[in-house]
Amino acid sequence: MTFTINAPVSDNNPIPITGNTAVVGGSVQRPADTAAYAAGDIVAQSTTAASCSPVPVAASRDVDTKGVLRRCRVKVDDIAWFNANLYVHVFKDAPTFASGDNAAFAAALTESNYLGAFSVTLDQKFSGSVVKGIGAPVSGSEVIFDPSSGTKNIFFVLETKTALTPGSAKTLTVAFEVFRD
Repeated sequence: MTFTINAPVSDNNPIPITGNTAVVGGSVQRPADTAAYAAGDIVAQSTTAASCSPVPVAASRDVDTKGVLRRCRVKVDDIAWFNANLYVHVFKDAPTFASGDNAAFAAALTESNYLGAFSVTLDQKFSGSVVKGIGAPVSGSEVIFDPSSGTKNIFFVLETKTALTPGSAKTLTVAFEVFRD
């Protein structure tokens, strides 16, 4: 008996095998300031909670289908982040911000179907001031997700685990390596 990837169910293939891989993500542009972060601070678009939002990522292949987040990549064009550690928190539904950029992460968000986090150390330096890092889940070896109802989206929020003074208005780009059902 032979099985073919993504083949329809038939007499020759009674079990459909599906799935594909993708790299999906989004970005956060921090405020136009150089306010220092303490370890455990949220990294967001604004210092005002009402102006902050989690970043949606179209992680699943189809509406309401599951998948697996394997690794997470982060890059920023700001040498101040070199050797910094970030947590990339992942949620099924969009959490609500109670505080903005530079606030303590623990008090800044609603739970909103928390899925897990990735620990990423920005330990790779490239030309100019670009720094990058690749991280794995904080717990386990992958994060299984189902998207927000009626969508393909999951959401992420950044937390710095390292004290640092960032450059003004820098953009942090996050990409997830995904296996989709």
